[in-house]
Amino acid sequence: MTFDQLKRQRSVFYLACLAAFICLMTIKLSYFVPTVMSMGQIYFLVKCLALLISCKFIFLDDLSIKAKLLTVTAIFIFYFLAKISQDSNVFYYAILIVGAFDVDFDKILKTYIFTVVITILYIIFACWTKIIPEQIVPRAGQFHFLRLSLGFLTPTDLAARCFYLLTAYCAWRKLSLIKWEKIGALLFTILVFSLTNSRLDLIMMLLLLLIVIKPNLFKQLLAKLQFQGLAILTAFYVFLNVALAYFFNPHLAWFRVLDHILSSRLTFGNIALRQHGVSLFGQYVAEHSNGDLVPPTNYFYVDSSYIRLLVISGIVISLIVTAVIFYLLWRLNNSHSTSLLFFLLLALLSSAIDQHLVEVSYNIVLLAVFAKLPREDHFSSLKFY
Repeated sequence: MTFDQLKRQRSVFYLACLAAFICLMTIKLSYFVPTVMSMGQIYFLVKCLALLISCKFIFLDDLSIKAKLLTVTAIFIFYFLAKISQDSNVFYYAILIVGAFDVDFDKILKTYIFTVVITILYIIFACWTKIIPEQIVPRAGQFHFLRLSLGFLTPTDLAARCFYLLTAYCAWRKLSLIKWEKIGALLFTILVFSLTNSRLDLIMMLLLLLIVIKPNLFKQLLAKLQFQGLAILTAFYVFLNVALAYFFNPHLAWFRVLDHILSSRLTFGNIALRQHGVSLFGQYVAEHSNGDLVPPTNYFYVDSSYIRLLVISGIVISLIVTAVIFYLLWRLNNSHSTSLLFFLLLALLSSAIDQHLVEVSYNIVLLAVFAKLPREDHFSSLKFY
């Protein structure tokens, strides 16, 4: 293949690398590691894919030398900051965002959906055939409710993955699901909750179904809010999430009730913010999650993506991610990409209770920063003048 032919096929090249990356990062968060593969093997392949995607951007994309130099410099900064916090999610996501330049986002969505479905089914099959184990745990204080992980690290991980998968599918279908798809989505939601008993993910999936059932109502709401309203609500929501954890007081009854509803997320968020604090360039924080077959006795894990960014990744990375989010809100609103805007808003809403905001095998929507966006013309007719 000549250089010109490779350049014309650069989107296909990127999508192939993206599919392999998503597959590996999904397997990483299952009991394939260390039962079948080691974490070292996973990350060796991930680094190779990151290098290939970087080469696509540097050699194949039609951008100025100055733009490429500035981007590569930023990627190196992300790399060194990742070394400090020992959390590489933002670094790899940044490479994937840059690599998605000029790639059709509809194709990115289809690649994500296909890859995640195949990988999930493969992991579940491996679990059923006893190739890998699974975690089966009761909900605290409710021993008659068993929660199954089906080969993934925890039942909550499986539920979150299903939520993001369903959201991506609805975004790909432009929220225009026919009757049997809506019924299928409802049955899928019931099945996921029956297996995982994940209450917060159930709420997120039901909210998604409500949007799909009454899309015009929510589109009118977006048209009324526009970028300014969405930006203000997003900023307030993130601030509220961090503030509730920081000022959490277990001696106040309403705080205890809210913390119980949020499965102790306020407690652990408060510990993270108070005991570890917030640094400029990030820090390593030792965590003990439920991602083992025998849950730890000294459990400590920060679920909120926003608190994780502040405490683990640091102020610099947090500000950059915040800028990306607000830019994407502006871009999706101005391009009338309604379904992707709903995808982003649901991801932001969910990120207060999960750690998946900058994990591309869950949340794919941030790749829309530089990608080609689909235009949904019917959105313009819903504007308020």
